[in-house]
Amino acid sequence: MKTGLKSALLGASLLAGPAMAASDAELSERHLALATEAAGDELSYVLNNCNNIGKSYDMDPHSMHDVLGKLINKGDPRPASAFDNLHFLGTGWVTAWAVTTDDGIILLDALNNAEEAQRYIEDGLVALGLDPADIKKIIVSHGHGDHYGGATYLKEKYGAEIIMSEADWEEIAKPDLPDDELWGRPPARETSVADGDTVSLGGTNVGIVTTPGHTPGTIALIVPVQDGGEQHKAVIWGGNGLNFGAKPDRFLQMMDSADKIGALGESDNVDVFLSNHASLDDTFAKFDALETRAEGEPNPFVTGTEGVRRIGTALEHCVAAHLATFAPDQVPADL
Repeated sequence: MKTGLKSALLGASLLAGPAMAASDAELSERHLALATEAAGDELSYVLNNCNNIGKSYDMDPHSMHDVLGKLINKGDPRPASAFDNLHFLGTGWVTAWAVTTDDGIILLDALNNAEEAQRYIEDGLVALGLDPADIKKIIVSHGHGDHYGGATYLKEKYGAEIIMSEADWEEIAKPDLPDDELWGRPPARETSVADGDTVSLGGTNVGIVTTPGHTPGTIALIVPVQDGGEQHKAVIWGGNGLNFGAKPDRFLQMMDSADKIGALGESDNVDVFLSNHASLDDTFAKFDALETRAEGEPNPFVTGTEGVRRIGTALEHCVAAHLATFAPDQVPADL
């Protein structure tokens, strides 16, 4: 059994409350050390969920709006292309990725609201020489407003199909859905996908991998990408923040999902790990390196299949380190 991570939905500043009563500090420290060892120096950016160990994981609804406002206004990053057919459209906090195909664009997530969809997705595509009217499909990684907020606007303007897991279509229909006025309204139910499904457009096939934990229906996407004459496969994990409360079953799901992500290196030749929050995959540092890359040097977004395995291992141990602080008896003994 193994598991996962991502920047928390609202970041570490939403982690509040006292440490849990039941705790095994030695077990937690052991998993923290294993996470650090797996990541090493070059992959240390994936260790965000190793922060704030021992804190409560509930999202504080009273502070959510103010924190969201600060996160949403974290500057105006430039749109950029990580690969010939994969393009960054996002903010300093949350990311949308655009996959260009022979028959249009598959958009991966839609940011917080219509204003961001206009400013970062539409204007970003234009800045990259692409046409927003080519957006044909929008895959929403999970049912949180920072990822679905702009989807309805883009559907209404361009007729794009909205795709999400069935579990998270059900989540966003619940009356107690985490919500804020800074987020666009949840989209109307449309297309559902399940583990092993494929979303296809213009000869490009995006694989669906279910990775529950962050939400019941969080998905990761396997995207074929090109870098000049080289072919690679990227996994974009749609959500692995620990902001759902001290629920051991959800932590165990996260661990299974992280293991699933790491195993893709060997099983599917995935050699690129990406997130929809730039702090998890070191997006901006990699774009800086890409701008100065000399001819013949590797693409800095490519970690290799072994790197993807190590990322999954590191994320799994981070989650285990947290679990050991409030339910140590639930941490798998064979991990």
